[in-house]
Amino acid sequence: MTKPSCVWQNRFLLSPFTAKMVLILLCLSVAVNSKADEINDLIFQGADSHYRGDLYNAILKFEEVVRKDPKNEYAYNQLGILYAKQDRFDQAFQVFSIVERIDRQNTFALLWLGILHLRKGEMEPAFTKFKEIIGIDPHHADAYYFIGTIYNFMHNPVMAIEYLKKARDADAEEAETHFRLAKAFHNLDMIANAMLEYRRAMEIKPTYTKAINELGWIYYNQGDLEKACQHWKMTLKINSRDRDAVFNLAKAYNDFAWRAFVSGRKQEAIGYWKRTLSVNPSNKAAKYYLKKLQLRN
Repeated sequence: MTKPSCVWQNRFLLSPFTAKMVLILLCLSVAVNSKADEINDLIFQGADSHYRGDLYNAILKFEEVVRKDPKNEYAYNQLGILYAKQDRFDQAFQVFSIVERIDRQNTFALLWLGILHLRKGEMEPAFTKFKEIIGIDPHHADAYYFIGTIYNFMHNPVMAIEYLKKARDADAEEAETHFRLAKAFHNLDMIANAMLEYRRAMEIKPTYTKAINELGWIYYNQGDLEKACQHWKMTLKINSRDRDAVFNLAKAYNDFAWRAFVSGRKQEAIGYWKRTLSVNPSNKAAKYYLKKLQLRN
């Protein structure tokens, strides 16, 4: 048998220096993996605390994550949300700004920076942030929605409709977007369009009382008081304390009562004013006319 050459043997031998470097790299790899596992555990614990409503411990965990990993965008974003939930808006703004510096493409942080600008009434910087988001993600429904909201606030319903339509097209299953679009149409007296969007909001979310109430007002203004009342009663079945539905229904009953009263149907008028008080016990008009009629009787 031919004896293996020294060259062949040395293929599988490591020099002392190389062996030392391999050992160092292996140790570093173990240390890196260990740190990553620790950070992942902290993130899991923070997320679990957040889910359970324990904001204090959730904040502690995510603060520890960013101390150990100062470029962890996810942890900063979670901290921003948690600070905002505690009304610590300045701190929320700071951590979202850190994410923006780490990654200019992080649309989550940009969105929240825009929202926090809006909260302070800073329309221009908010508008800029939302426009940046659209530049990064042309299908970002929330950014379109907030731009539409800004235009609506600035009494520019035409531009509001344009951007709210884009928000609707980007996220057709969001009830709030359909409601805002409906309101914009409503403000322009485009009633048929408004009704379609209010109804779409209700299809997506049947308990969406804001849309139900607005549809009631459309029917009321069209002279269909019965249908208007049906919608406001629907709201009160969902939420018996809905302030808008209470006052709207009381107004409708007062209108029915007044029509009956001026037509000489006093008992019918009394019945409607009693209905008014059953919905809104402090209604001054109903109390006044009931007292007046009872005194006459």
